[in-house]
Amino acid sequence: MADSPISRYQERSKNGDSIRKKALWLSLLQAVAAILFLLLSARYVTVLVLSLKEEPVFSAPKTIYLPQRELEHQMAVSEFQNAAATPATIPTLSTESLLASAPPLPAIPDVEFTPVDNEAMVTDSDALFGQSGLMGALGTLSSQASSVSFLGITEEAARFVIIVDVSTSVLNSVNAAGSSMGNIRDEAKRLIESLNGNTLFGFIQHSRNYDPFEDNLIPAIVANKENALEWLDRRFRTDGSGSGWRSGPAVGDHQNGLLTILDFAFNMQPDVIFLISDGGYFSNLVGGRQAPVSLSDTLNLIRIRQKDLPNDARIHSIHFPDKRGINDGRIGAGMRAIATRNGGKYRKID
Repeated sequence: MADSPISRYQERSKNGDSIRKKALWLSLLQAVAAILFLLLSARYVTVLVLSLKEEPVFSAPKTIYLPQRELEHQMAVSEFQNAAATPATIPTLSTESLLASAPPLPAIPDVEFTPVDNEAMVTDSDALFGQSGLMGALGTLSSQASSVSFLGITEEAARFVIIVDVSTSVLNSVNAAGSSMGNIRDEAKRLIESLNGNTLFGFIQHSRNYDPFEDNLIPAIVANKENALEWLDRRFRTDGSGSGWRSGPAVGDHQNGLLTILDFAFNMQPDVIFLISDGGYFSNLVGGRQAPVSLSDTLNLIRIRQKDLPNDARIHSIHFPDKRGINDGRIGAGMRAIATRNGGKYRKID
């Protein structure tokens, strides 16, 4: 019975069932392992999506046109011009009687009315202001220049400096001309008093060395004018002396004298220079030798220094000639050339 076909069939059935169960569990384990592998792998997967679309660019043109607003402005301008061009109209006047029995009133004659042109009124008003002097006065308020007169020379300047030679030779020439150094000082004081507050001024007295009121041009405000007037009363030399003054930086071979004084004056950048002298300029040269200042050296220095200014300074020469008529290389009558070659005026007082 043990080896019967039935027993053998039942034995094979049991073995097949166990094999199928093992295969089923194995398949299930393999599926779970595959799922776990996929889940773990998905964590490290990066999806790359390519897009052929361009990113939007935000930009604006440098000039933004507003055609509608411009059109509205043009329309408003046109309406204003049309309204301004419309002639003024006056309704027709008529008369009516208040009483039925009253005599008729005379008819009003027809008169053609022409509106007054506003532009003509403005022109006439400008003429009235000009005739009254108000326009000139208003223009003077905004101007920096002052109209000045010094020893017979009239000038209008915003920046000017006066250079007066007070040496003994000039003192003698001034006295011989019937004037005095005191008169020159009083003339300078009157000039300073007449300046407006926006004008810049300076004053230099000299023999061979020089003594400036200030190292720079200063505005002609009340305080500065008072200080200048006091300085002229206290410091201005009328006796021909010039000791104790500065010599300044040397110019070429000249340790002092006219060239160093002009060099100092040009550093102030004036518009106008008044030069008062007899033309008998001397200087101490390097090595101690004294020599007259020549006209050519003076004009050459002025030509060089004019280039440092925005506009060439006008130089006015007021000449008190030396009655002795010395001709030893001094500038003398060359004072005229200094003025004429620099847009200035020349006046000889003798």
